[in-house]
Amino acid sequence: MFENVVLGRRCSDKDYKEQAPLLRMKLFEAQRQCIERRIPLLVTIAGIDGSGRGAVVNLLSEWMDNKYVHNHVFWMETDEERERPLDWRYWRRLPAAGTVGVFFGGWYGPAIRRFCTGDMSELEFNARMHHYRGLEESLAASGMAMAKIWLHLDGKEHARRLKKRLEHKEDRHFTPYDKKSSEQYGALADAAASAITMTDRACAPWTVVDAADANYRNLSVARAVIAAVDRAVAEQEAKKAGTKEKITQEYVVSTLDAIDLSAKADGDTYAKELEELQTELRELSYRAYRKDISSTLVFEGWDAAGKGGCIRRLMAGIDARISRAIPIGSPSDEELAHHYLWRFWRHIPRAGFVTVYDRSWYGRVLVERVEGLTAQEDWSRAYSEINLFEEQLIGQGNILMKFWLHLSPEEQLRRFHEREQTPWKRHKLTPEDWRNRERWPDYVRAADEMFLRTSTSYAPWHIIPSEDKKYARLSVLRAYRDQLKRALKHAEDKKKQGRDKK
Repeated sequence: MFENVVLGRRCSDKDYKEQAPLLRMKLFEAQRQCIERRIPLLVTIAGIDGSGRGAVVNLLSEWMDNKYVHNHVFWMETDEERERPLDWRYWRRLPAAGTVGVFFGGWYGPAIRRFCTGDMSELEFNARMHHYRGLEESLAASGMAMAKIWLHLDGKEHARRLKKRLEHKEDRHFTPYDKKSSEQYGALADAAASAITMTDRACAPWTVVDAADANYRNLSVARAVIAAVDRAVAEQEAKKAGTKEKITQEYVVSTLDAIDLSAKADGDTYAKELEELQTELRELSYRAYRKDISSTLVFEGWDAAGKGGCIRRLMAGIDARISRAIPIGSPSDEELAHHYLWRFWRHIPRAGFVTVYDRSWYGRVLVERVEGLTAQEDWSRAYSEINLFEEQLIGQGNILMKFWLHLSPEEQLRRFHEREQTPWKRHKLTPEDWRNRERWPDYVRAADEMFLRTSTSYAPWHIIPSEDKKYARLSVLRAYRDQLKRALKHAEDKKKQGRDKK
């Protein structure tokens, strides 16, 4: 791959002095376009050790308005990052609308270096690249501009610079992986070539730059960033010019129609069974905490279906020091400036902790779809984005449970009237609740497609009959208890297998 890159391209100091100011102005203009059009710009600077990645990052901060430029380095993984899914450390640093995020190495750097040093299998590496390709397609479709730049050196020049770097280790940052990968130039180049081949897409293309000459390198990087912004602007204009056809659907029999709503809890034994379940959950969740098994519980369903009551009874059975509930409402200005999944990545639990979402990322394909708050192309794309996100959440044996609380329109109306007449419940009823009720068939269609496209083998939906609140509460606690038992048994079996291998 790199034979046609390292051809000794150079730019004389004279030419550089002529071209650099013009490119700098174009780069500044591209950044201004991002700010005015609210386009987030992600620049990934990766490359061979000694190729000038740090100098390029500094150059971008100098040539652009650095008030809106945020540089991020992923050299060392923190304890906080190790206790969460792999992508968490990247998602929380993605640029907001109108800002620039410069990733030193990005998600590619660690994977390429681990693969070339033998610390990652080919199967895992390929799976990781496939995942990043999907992630970048999702980010590009959401309107993010992406410039991915690989700075390359030939073996001879790399060896010369490595020797110089080793002589000045005191003032050059040199991680253990730097040294290991630097000593295996061929393997590093091969790993990079594989990564570039697998993740080079029209929406997020790679630019491979001969970095031997600093002048040529700097100009090439600036052009690549400008081109990325131009692509995003053109895509934005195309979307504005395009016409969207409104698709109408007839009401069809729904998955929800098959749910038996007649189930009721035994009023005489309810309190005792609830207490027993909470006691059991307290013990199991603490055992999961000790084994670093985190839990993410999602509650969706109809207004007045009893989500809050279920969550309160559930949280009463978990140590408050390791759990928290996140109510999801309308996104803030900061959240609107990012990809819609960004605000949920912020709250992903650490290893062993429990996070409960009252409403969730499924708002994208429910309320945002039904109320026309999101374009069809965006909510249609969200199903695959959500599945990819949830696949990350269940890594390392973590638990993800999704509950939909279901009730009849008649019971919902009764509860609405009850809220109106009860002073301490009146605040729960809003004009939005009445408006949502009027669009019940639309929400049924949206929920049905959501179940069809996001109830996966690793994250199935649990539809809980909630005509009787007590029955729903016990059902949720039982389901979580059983899942905790399965996760703990799986962890124990895995540990036993490890001992047997030794």
